[in-house]
Amino acid sequence: MNYKQLLILRLSNLTEWKNEKEMIIPEEMRDSFWCAETCEFLGDGKYILYRYYKNGQLHHRIEYQNNQLHGLYIGWYEDGSRRWQSEYQNNQLHGLSIGWYEDGDLLWKEEWKNGKLVRE
Repeated sequence: MNYKQLLILRLSNLTEWKNEKEMIIPEEMRDSFWCAETCEFLGDGKYILYRYYKNGQLHHRIEYQNNQLHGLYIGWYEDGSRRWQSEYQNNQLHGLSIGWYEDGDLLWKEEWKNGKLVRE
């Protein structure tokens, strides 16, 4: 277990869970950092990193395989509305990437292949 895994484990043991995706960070810990992270280990080199705002709302979730971005990378605004969603393969953007304003209007929508923007 490396330092980051140990820190994640310690932090997750010191917090409470509102539900399976939202954690409640004790008030006395909130001044120490701007966010908290936890990690879900899926086996075969796959894991999902979750980062939370101080209010306990999910900030983003990132799928990894063999320590590379691989899968969905999804972000939220502090109020819980969707901020972005991108697909990765082997640490490179690959697939659809979409971003939204806080009011839900579309900010961008792009298609990527092997880390390069696909031009139409």
